[in-house]
Amino acid sequence: MSIELLVNVTPFETRVARIENGLAEEVYIERERERGLRGNIYSGRVQRVLPGIQASFVDIGMARAGFLYAGDIARPEAEVSEEQTSRDADEEAIASNRETESNHETASAQRQFPDISTLIRENQQLTVQVSKEPIASKGPRLTSLVSLAGRYLVYLPGHDHIGIAHRIEDADERNRLLDVANDIKPEGGGLIVRTVAEGRTLGELKQDLEFLLRMWADIEERLKHAAPASLVHKELNLYLRMMRDFVDVDVEKIHVDSRDAYERMQSFAKRFMPEVADRLYYYPGERPIFDVYGVEEEIDRALKRRVKLKSGGHIVIDQTEALIAIDVNSGSFTGSRTMEETSFKTNLEAVHEIVHQLRLRNLGGIIVVDFIDMQEEENKKRLLEVLEEALARDHAKTHIVHLSDLGLVEMTRKRTRESLGRTLLGECPHCGGIGHIRSEITICHQIFREVVAEARAYPCNALMIVAHPSIIDRLLGEDSESVSALERFLKKEIVLNSDEKLDPSRYEIVLQ
Repeated sequence: MSIELLVNVTPFETRVARIENGLAEEVYIERERERGLRGNIYSGRVQRVLPGIQASFVDIGMARAGFLYAGDIARPEAEVSEEQTSRDADEEAIASNRETESNHETASAQRQFPDISTLIRENQQLTVQVSKEPIASKGPRLTSLVSLAGRYLVYLPGHDHIGIAHRIEDADERNRLLDVANDIKPEGGGLIVRTVAEGRTLGELKQDLEFLLRMWADIEERLKHAAPASLVHKELNLYLRMMRDFVDVDVEKIHVDSRDAYERMQSFAKRFMPEVADRLYYYPGERPIFDVYGVEEEIDRALKRRVKLKSGGHIVIDQTEALIAIDVNSGSFTGSRTMEETSFKTNLEAVHEIVHQLRLRNLGGIIVVDFIDMQEEENKKRLLEVLEEALARDHAKTHIVHLSDLGLVEMTRKRTRESLGRTLLGECPHCGGIGHIRSEITICHQIFREVVAEARAYPCNALMIVAHPSIIDRLLGEDSESVSALERFLKKEIVLNSDEKLDPSRYEIVLQ
C-alpha cells in the first residue's frame, strides 16, 4: 500500500491528510487559537504555599499563576498511584496521566499527603507540567509528575512504575505487554503502555521509547539553563504529532506546503527521528496541495449526509448524540440477475465506502449499519468478513458486535478526537440542527392563522404580509384562492409585500 502524508499550513490553521493509494482516508485539523497549554513543561517558581488547602501557586510566566496540589508533587520515595498513571493518553497528544475528575481539588486536600510546606518552599524553582487548562478566573492545573506521550508508550521520568491501559482487556495481551515493558524500561523512569500498543511488537515499542528518551534528554538540557517562570517544552503542534504518531515504515513521503513548517519538521526529524528526514519534501507549487490530491473534494463529500456509490446505489450517514446511523440503498443499481445478487454486490461496495467515511469523518461511538436485506447466510457471513478486513486498516480500535435479526450490523469505533463534521460545521440557525425547515405551504398556512388572530385581536382596515419573495410568490400563485377566501372571511384587504432580507421562514404581519 502506498501511503503519503500531506501537510497544509497557514498562520491560523494546520491540516494533515493521510493518503492511501491516492485516496484521502484521514484528515486532521488544528486551529491555532484553539491550541491549549496542556502538556507544556515549565520551569516554575513557587509564589505562595498554602498549607491550609495543601496547595500552592506557581508562577510559570503567564498572567495567572498555576495551581499545584500536594498530591501532584513528585516525591522520590512515593509510588505513583494507580489513579495517577492508569489514564490512557489516547484522547490527547500528551498524556496527562495525572488529571483527575472535576472534584479532585477538594479530594486532594483531604487525602493523607505530607504537609505541602515540607515538600516545597516559596521562591523554589520547580519543573511542572500543565495537566488541566485554565478555566474562567482559575489558572492552569499543574503537576510535577512529568509525563511524555509517544505513539505507544508514556514515559514517566524519575518514577519506577509500569502501567497498562485499562482498555486493553485481553489478559494474555496485558501480560505480554507487561513483559515487554519490563524488558525495555529504562533506569530512572517508568512506562505506561497505551491502548494503541495492543498487538504491537517489541521492536515498535522499543523504537517509540527511544524517541521519548531523546526528547526527555533534550528537555533536561534546556532545564539546566532555563530561567524561573519560563516555558521549557511546548506540546507538539499537529504536524509534529503526526510525525510522532503516524510516521512508520509504511509512510513513503511527507509533503509540506510551508517552508517554515518543512524546516521545523526537518530539524525535529534530525534530532528525534533521523530515519524520517529523507522522506520529507517541500511542496512549492502554486496550486493548493489539498486540491492536487483531491482532498478538498473528499472533505466536501464527507460533510454531506448522502454519499453516492459507483454502482448507482448510495449510503446515508446520520450522526446523532446517541449513535451513528448508516443506511445502505441500492438506488438505480439493477445490474444483477437476482435481487439477492444485487443486494450482495451493493452491500460489498458499501462496506468499503462506509469504512472510508468512518475514517475520513472520524466517527466514533456506537455505529449501526442497515445493509440491504439478504436471505442467504453465506452472503451475510461473507459481508461481515469483508467488513472486518476493511476495518483492519483503521487506526482507531473497532469492534463488530453482531449482525442482528433485523439485518443491522452493530459495531463500535473508538473516539479519538472530534468528528470532522462537528469540527467544520455549525448548527443551522434555521433548522436548529434537525436538518429540515418548514415547507412553504406550512409557512403559508401559519401566516393565515396569524392573520386571523391579528384581525380579531386588533381593529384595522387591512393587513400587510411581509415575507420572503418565495413565500409571496406562493401566496400570489398556488395559494391565491386561499388569500381571496381569507379576505372575504375577514372582510378586510390583505396586502402582500416581499422582502429579500427576510429568511424564508420569517415573516411580519402589519396592521393598517
